[in-house]
Amino acid sequence: MVKFVLHRAFYKGHIAFELPTDGGMRESIRRELTKCRDKHNDYVLVTMEQPKKPRTTGAYSQNHHLNGHIMQICNETGNSYDAIKYCVKMLAVEEMGYPYQMLDCLICPQSESDCSTEDCAKLIEAAHVWAAQHGIILQE
Repeated sequence: MVKFVLHRAFYKGHIAFELPTDGGMRESIRRELTKCRDKHNDYVLVTMEQPKKPRTTGAYSQNHHLNGHIMQICNETGNSYDAIKYCVKMLAVEEMGYPYQMLDCLICPQSESDCSTEDCAKLIEAAHVWAAQHGIILQE
């Protein structure tokens, strides 16, 4: 499966989509279409939705907000950054609909680098909830 945001175009009265300029992305699409041709007689499942705005990064961003909260929780609990981040992500998956994949019957939360603004807001809220459940008052 590949997932990309593509630009819609019209070509000779048909709807078409412009391929990404990145060679790696083009190769991923080519491989997936080859599989569809070889295994499914050129049928392709297409899901359309509006592109999501990526999370903000940099000073005063969602990313900064989330990671600051995770660091505060680490400092209060003495746990590692990775452990707290995983706990926050799992809470967001279980209670807030944060995206994940199943891999060998294990829940693998989506990387925050792939987050939309809505997904990152779920992680921030999960950090608030996790901290409150453990009696930690976070500084904004």
